[in-house]
Amino acid sequence: MALLFSGRSENSAKETVVIPDELRTPFGKTYEVGERIAAGGNGVVHRCTDLGDGTEYAVKFLLDLRAHRRKRFDREKTLLQGIRHDHLIAYQDAGSIDGEQRRARLSPLIKDIPYIVMMLANEPLSSLVKRAPVPNEIFLAQFRGLAHGLGELHRRAVHRDIKPDNILVMGDRWVLSDYGLCDMFDLPVEERMTPDWEIVGPRFWMSPEANNRSIGRDDQINAASDVFQLASVFWFVVNRSHPTGVLSKADWKGPETLFDPIFKALHHSASIRPANGEAFAIQIDEAILG
Repeated sequence: MALLFSGRSENSAKETVVIPDELRTPFGKTYEVGERIAAGGNGVVHRCTDLGDGTEYAVKFLLDLRAHRRKRFDREKTLLQGIRHDHLIAYQDAGSIDGEQRRARLSPLIKDIPYIVMMLANEPLSSLVKRAPVPNEIFLAQFRGLAHGLGELHRRAVHRDIKPDNILVMGDRWVLSDYGLCDMFDLPVEERMTPDWEIVGPRFWMSPEANNRSIGRDDQINAASDVFQLASVFWFVVNRSHPTGVLSKADWKGPETLFDPIFKALHHSASIRPANGEAFAIQIDEAILG
């Protein structure tokens, strides 16, 4: 049996879910659930192994089983199935499994636990950057790829949750992952609306629009907000510091030609930033390739 829980440790978890340690998907695949490798507010990610050929993957389980969370998880699966780019996380499989939900002082409940199987990464970008400076020749190629990947995503959705932990290192590529907060363009308008009480975005990496919403303004979080978040991550990679406060060229430690497009993408006003990932990618390409 495999034990699933969100949060930092089993002891601090408000609830745990016990599932069989083998997942059999509707597509005929069987995966063995392995070690826990990451967790968020709504779910948990484990390593898993395809018992047919031994290939290792990552499997993401939804643990917040409220109806609106299930709907969002299903939309994330649909988006993953329909999008392909070298710098976007790749979908592999999906399904659901019965699990025993255990809560303190309450009787266990049997719940249907949905999951998505994806390609397995080496580590999050945050770990790579914290460990040592990233050489120019590595991050320049990855910045181009990620910006174009974001442009591809922007054909279908706004990500809204870009941060170093959601960019994964997969061999010689960095890929954008975790589409759980995506605002998808093909949904009815009423389903795309974010409630006023909901703070959307990654803590410490939120765009000005997301921060303004958290203090009561009705700013729209859009593709230019994603550009701000991705530029913040680029600044972090180059300078190994957060782009907080009033920035200047004196704070920049990277190639001189790359400063202007990243600085512009970090502008407080969304109207001054590149409008979307593809527009940002064009500026990054011009800065790097000339």
